[in-house]
Formats: sequence, C-alpha cells, structure tokens
Amino acid sequence: MKKIELLKQDMDKVIKEIFMIAIDILGGPKKLVEYKRLTWLASLMEAIFVIYLHNEENKSADEIAEFLGISSQTAKTILQSKPEYAQMKLENSESSEKTHIAGGIAKIAYKKWKEENEKGSMAV
Repeated sequence: MKKIELLKQDMDKVIKEIFMIAIDILGGPKKLVEYKRLTWLASLMEAIFVIYLHNEENKSADEIAEFLGISSQTAKTILQSKPEYAQMKLENSESSEKTHIAGGIAKIAYKKWKEENEKGSMAV
C-alpha cells in the first residue's frame, strides 16, 4: 500500500461507520448469513474505501488503486457503479442492468453517512 496524503485523519473510524450503514442496508448481519452473502463483505469494504477516498479525499481512481493495492480498473468500476441498479438487484434479484453491486451499496451507505453528518453539524 502506497502512502498518500490524507486530508482527514479519522479515516478508519469513518470507514467503519459507513460499513455498518452498508451492513444495515443489506439487511443486517443475520440476513448476510441467511442469504449466503458473507463473501460480499471484503468487496464491500474495498468499495467503501474507494468511494470515501474519491469523495472525501479527492483522490483519483489511479491514486486509490495504488493506495489500496487494487487495479485501476477495479477502482474505476466501483466509481462508475449505479446505486439504483444495486438497490434493484437487492430488492428483487432480477435487475438485468450490470453494475458493481458492492460499489452501488457503498455509494448508498456513503450518501446516508454524509447526510447524517451534515444534519449533526447543523444541529451544533
């Protein structure tokens, strides 16, 4: 993993928060076990890092790929994922649209995290 300059120092804490939101979106831990989706967790964590680094740290797909030790194409695929298609796939398993499911879920979770944070800072 290449070291990159980060704007925010609490990245691990934020990633965990977004990850937990994503787990809830997927139906919670029990649903992950019931539907045999435990294999999604590694891909989901990777996608959350990609989305976070791109949106909060303004990193390019190439910088993210080098930092995480993944291919640039994987980072680009995650960044291009369609949350609405991922949601459709989860809800009825019949979406014919192609998208990076973990990337789409990561985007939905990131958006919820961002909204919660903005509400919290407005309340101060």
